Amino acid sequence: MYKRFTLEELKTVQNNFVSNFYSIVKKEHCMMTMDFFKKIFKEGEDVYYFNRWEAIFRCSQLPNEDLVLMDEREKVQLVLDEQGKRDFQNVIKNYLIKKEKVNGQKSIENILLDAFQSGVLSNILGKSYLVYDIETIWSLDDLSQMKFTLAYSMEPNSQNKMTYEYIDPNNLDSFVQKMLDFDGYIVWYNNIWFDNPVCIFNTERWPEDLQKLNEKSIDLYVLIHALTGKRMWLNKVSEALVGVSKTLESGAEGEVLYQKYLESGDEKHLETLKQYCKNDVRMTALVLLYLMYYKKVFIEEEEITFTLEEVIEKANREIKEEKWWNSQQNIFE
Repeated sequence: MYKRFTLEELKTVQNNFVSNFYSIVKKEHCMMTMDFFKKIFKEGEDVYYFNRWEAIFRCSQLPNEDLVLMDEREKVQLVLDEQGKRDFQNVIKNYLIKKEKVNGQKSIENILLDAFQSGVLSNILGKSYLVYDIETIWSLDDLSQMKFTLAYSMEPNSQNKMTYEYIDPNNLDSFVQKMLDFDGYIVWYNNIWFDNPVCIFNTERWPEDLQKLNEKSIDLYVLIHALTGKRMWLNKVSEALVGVSKTLESGAEGEVLYQKYLESGDEKHLETLKQYCKNDVRMTALVLLYLMYYKKVFIEEEEITFTLEEVIEKANREIKEEKWWNSQQNIFE
């Protein structure tokens, strides 16, 4: 998954595309982009550049002679027609002589948060939303035996700011009741198959409560799979779309931190785990805002567009009347 920018967007969104591209041009000992393109496409239509074993940049020439430039590190793609090639060369010239002002550029995160604070993204088709994530002690044999340890939730408030709530085992029951009573959407990444049932099992509620919770859920894992046909981890999607990563390698590392906290009583282990969970909520909220704001994603050269109505429909379409709450498929962190 990646972002496709126009040349004008490339100038306004904070990124390293131009500097990364020019480093490739220098390696080919070329002065300007037109010379670079003539040189690299002499022996083929797709040229890859690597740093050790990792692909960092790709240049492709289409049959109509348009060019596709892909920065694999930034996950940014630029498509250039004939006029675009000339305009891009001017961008490179301005970069070299430092005439291009960069202080007006904004990161994707800042663009989304500005839209959020203006009220544009503070609801979904007029309804509120709540984003949450839980941490657990794993039981690979039985989802119902997963032990809840802590959670964070985020809601937009009346001033269009993000408000976070910390949930520990003592107030999990009241938090689950809050979600059941919530007149809006419950959002997470794989909450239908993991977080929702774990919360229900840990508060000894009925399967009907789980059904109620799932029916109001927007599961971004289910949505991304429905849109792209790919099963992708949250970290991969968040890095590609909004440039935000997890603070720990995995949930298993978080479980180790919690065990250390229980054994030693050292609050620093708990605080690290709490920040990991809170950051995951922030990541998921930003991915949601990205999908609401742009209403499109790119994957394998395909542009996939959608409406907010389709987001709601596709993000919980796997709910069935059968007793699927016993299933453990699609369990991702």
